[in-house]
Amino acid sequence: MIWVIIVLALLVAVLCVALYFQVKGSHDQAGEQEALLRDYQRRVDEQQQLLEDYRSLQKNFDNVGEGYEQALELYDKMEENSRKLEERNKFLEDQNKELQTANNAHSEELRQHQEFFTQLIQDLEKAVENLDPAVSGPVAGYVYKMQDATELGSDAPIERNDNIVAEQVAKRAIAESAIDQCQYFTFQFTVTPQAASMLQTDEKRAAHALALVLDNAKKFTTDGSVTLTVDADLQASQVSYTVADTGMGVPAAEAEHIFEPNVKLNSYFDGQGLGLTFARSIARRLSSGW
Repeated sequence: MIWVIIVLALLVAVLCVALYFQVKGSHDQAGEQEALLRDYQRRVDEQQQLLEDYRSLQKNFDNVGEGYEQALELYDKMEENSRKLEERNKFLEDQNKELQTANNAHSEELRQHQEFFTQLIQDLEKAVENLDPAVSGPVAGYVYKMQDATELGSDAPIERNDNIVAEQVAKRAIAESAIDQCQYFTFQFTVTPQAASMLQTDEKRAAHALALVLDNAKKFTTDGSVTLTVDADLQASQVSYTVADTGMGVPAAEAEHIFEPNVKLNSYFDGQGLGLTFARSIARRLSSGW
């Protein structure tokens, strides 16, 4: 009986040991499976991350490719615009060369014409000196007009080689304009005592400029008077010629405008609107360099 109990106890012990190792094996297997599952999940996550990284790289590559294509298109447009610009510049350069050549030829032609007219005017001036005074006056007037036209726009200084009394310029201008012969207004000529001084100028050109101003006064004064006054500021070494008239007058806003070429405030009178322009030009060229 005792042996039976011992055998049963041994069997129970063996079964317990076997069950222990079976349970332990199960736990170990479960741990291994769990570890394998975690490793599998980690690998799945890594693969998922790699897939996302791949998709991101592919998207970036697509964007880079699209940007590269856009860059190529932009570059092609820039090349095309550059080519067109070069062609345009070449065309403008050719046009400029042609215009420059034409301008040089035109300038030379003008220079030759200027020399021709200058010589012609000089010859006419010499011829006028030998004419009868009754004829020389009107002819001289036309010579002066030709000279004024050829010098319009010139800023070359006029040489002042005449050392004369200031009154001489006024008397010569009066004779040239014949303003003292007009019957429809009174002409008055006044020279102040301080104006009895010497003046270095070009008598003929200075007198012509003053005559143009007197002509303007004569044209626009239908009655009343025209006054020419010669005065001098000895301290400033300046001589002034003042023309005053009772004509239609000039609005203050037009005081500068009337000296511009071809400006006429009244279209009922003859003329091209150049007389005062010539007068100012001569006066400025006479004073240039002082």
